Formats: sequence, structure tokens, C-alpha cells
Amino acid sequence: MLAILCTAQALDIMNLSSVNMALPEMARDWGASPERLSWVVSAYSLVFAGFLLVAGRAADLWGRRRALLCGMTVFALASAVVWAADPLPLVVAARAVQGAGAAVTVSAALGLVGALWREEPGRSRALGAFGAMGGVGLAFGLVVGGALVGSIGWRAMFALNVLVVAALVAGVLLLIPADDPADRARGGLDLPGAALVTVGLLGLSFALTRLGGDATDGTGWASAVVAVGGTGGFALWQRRAAEPLVPPAAWKRPNLAVALTVAVLMYAGWVGVNYFAALLLQNVLGYSPLGTGVAFLPLAVGGTLLPLVAGRLVPRVGARRLMVFGLTCYTTGLALFSLVGPGAGYWTVVLPLLLLLIVGLSQTFVSANVTALSGAGTDEQALAGAMFNTALQIGGGLGLAVLSTVATTAGDDLPAGYRYAFLTAAGMALAGLVTVVVGTRHPDGRGTEAD
Repeated sequence: MLAILCTAQALDIMNLSSVNMALPEMARDWGASPERLSWVVSAYSLVFAGFLLVAGRAADLWGRRRALLCGMTVFALASAVVWAADPLPLVVAARAVQGAGAAVTVSAALGLVGALWREEPGRSRALGAFGAMGGVGLAFGLVVGGALVGSIGWRAMFALNVLVVAALVAGVLLLIPADDPADRARGGLDLPGAALVTVGLLGLSFALTRLGGDATDGTGWASAVVAVGGTGGFALWQRRAAEPLVPPAAWKRPNLAVALTVAVLMYAGWVGVNYFAALLLQNVLGYSPLGTGVAFLPLAVGGTLLPLVAGRLVPRVGARRLMVFGLTCYTTGLALFSLVGPGAGYWTVVLPLLLLLIVGLSQTFVSANVTALSGAGTDEQALAGAMFNTALQIGGGLGLAVLSTVATTAGDDLPAGYRYAFLTAAGMALAGLVTVVVGTRHPDGRGTEAD
């Protein structure tokens, strides 16, 4: 069962990175500009981020296994359209639908992990394995995407999606039990709340995407206004809704706010650092694009293995202690990366810092994920997972926008701009560390039923 759920997670994440390998060939097929072609990537990521919360609540209400099957089916059908479609607008629309299917799949799969593994240490180990699939998906997306584009063509990536989903659907039907009706949430889906939060999150994701490239972009600022209106309206509506999308009791769970804050700050630094570390290696240290990809291989390997280690450590040392350890490593690595300059050796400087970063990130990610799901009832597992993943997506967009803006303050002095970006990311990680130390209500990061 865990292998099926982890593969579903990896496939969705693969489709965030694999398409990047196909963009040059797509550009030749359509003669499209980079700005138009970027929507093949953005349509997926924007809708994925915007639909997570609604998808999680719907899965808890109508059944997580059923939602998983529906999400994978939508994902496969949209992949088939991209595989066969010719006009670029239709491909972009299908990628948006694919992102919605991925949001439902990831939320339902994580909800099933939380519902099927309720006792420690199995719960933390299962969440560690599920988290590791993010690293596997990103790494394999680049590898598989590059291999298929270079041999068969970019459309083969989407044909592969259909085949993999067919196997996963068969596995779900055969091996994963149907939801116990007693584990489902009661009531109906808060449609006004769902509409408001989806509009708000879509606006926020789009605004961060636009403003990350140009802080003066008018469309980006207009989207930011829509984001504020949507999320503000959602917060007000939740106070008066008879069946709110996010039940008020969810916000009262011990340490949930801490886990979500850590998720935003942690991933904000990570997405930005991936971007600026690649620029640093190429523009300052003189690495080729291929050499940069090889230099980052330890991140992919570490991102796959270390969450498994974290899953075994959480029951032994406690989620709070592991978050403190992880964020300490992460903050230190980011701060030291700001000192990397011309002449820095890979084996003596770059690699040790990359390893320090991935150790810190993996231990923080798993312990924060466990904290976010701890204390959630069996009828809120998918919603809790969706809230955590939404925080990650918001953090990723926020980090790239903020760090890009900070870096531009240095003008043409690229090393100084990168240094400012790394120091800002270190400040975000430090804020997360302070949040854990000051805000955690229980030493082991878990609440009690009475709380």
C-alpha cells in the first residue's frame, strides 16, 4: 500500500520537473516564445498549489480512496490530451487540469498515509517514506524527462503518465481498503469558502510567479490584490459559515501553526537557494550547466535517503528536537553559502555545504510534516496534509519572489546579489527555528486528545 501511495506522490512531483527538459523541443515544434512556453510549466504548478486545500477537504468528506482514484483518473486523462494535442493553448489548458488532478492525488494519498498508519513508529516511518518521494520525483523527473525527450520525443513523457496511472489504479483497487464511513468528515463541502480560498491561492501563486521575475510587474500586483481579497474574504467567511472548509477546531491543534510556519519559511529558502546556488556555480565558480547538474546530484540522493532516516528518528527523539536540529543545520548552511566566492573548491567547500543543507532540510521536513498531521482526527487527515502542502507551495513562491528582489538590489554585482539572497534565506530559516523554540507547546511536538 505504501509503495502505491509513494509512487503516486513521485509521479505528481515528476511532472513539475520533467517538462523543463522538454521546453527546447516544444519551442521548436510550436515556434513559441519563452514567455508563452513558460505557461506549460506554470499552468500545472499554479493550479496544483491553488487546489490543494479544497482537494484535501473533499477527500475527507467523500472518501480518500475514492478521491485518489478520481485524482489519478483526471491526471491520466489530461496527460493523454497533452500527448495527443497539437495547439499550444490546448496543451496549457490540459496541463492546468493535470495540476488539479495532481492536487487531489497528493492530498488523498497523504490523507491515506495518515489514516492507515495511526501508531508510532510506523506512522513516522510511512511519512518519512512519503516525503522522500518528493526528492525521488524531482530527480527522476529530470532523468526520465531528459532520456525520453532525447530518444523518443517529449510527448512520450505524457504517454508514460497514462501507463503508470493505469498500474496504480489497479493497485489501489486491489490492495487499498475502502474508507471506513466512520473515518469520514461530516457535513458538506463549503462551496463559497472553497471558491474564495482557491481564487486567493491562485492569485497568490500567480503574483509570486510574476513578481519573482519583475518586482514592478503590474499584472503581478493586480494578482496580489486578488490574492488579498480572496484570502481575506475566506477568513471572514469561515467565521460565519455553518460548515467551514477548515473547521475551527483544526486551528486549535497544538503546534499546527508552528508546523505550517516552518513549512513556509523552510521551503521559501529552499526553492530560492536551488535557483541562486545554480547561478552561483555557473556565473561565479565557472561550472558548465552539465557540471552544475552533476554537482547537485548529492542533493537528489540525500533528499531520497535522509527523510527515511528522519522517519525513524522522530519517534525516538521527538519532532521538536529534530526540527531544532534540522533548522540549525539549515540556517548554518545558508549563512555559510553566502561566503562562497571565486576559487571555492567543490570537494572542500561546496559539497560539504550542500550536504549540510540537505541534512537540515530533510530532518525539518519530516518532523514538521509529522507535527502537522499529529492530533488531526481520522476525518481530517487529508485536510491536514493539504494544509501542509499548501504552506510548502506558498513558501516556494514567496521565497523565489523575495530572494530575487533582494538580489537585484546589488545591481550588476552578481556575487553580492547572491550573497544577499543566501543571507535572506538564512534569516527565514532562523525565523523558523525561533518559531519552533518559542512556539512549540509540547516537547515531543505532539499534542494530546484533550488539547
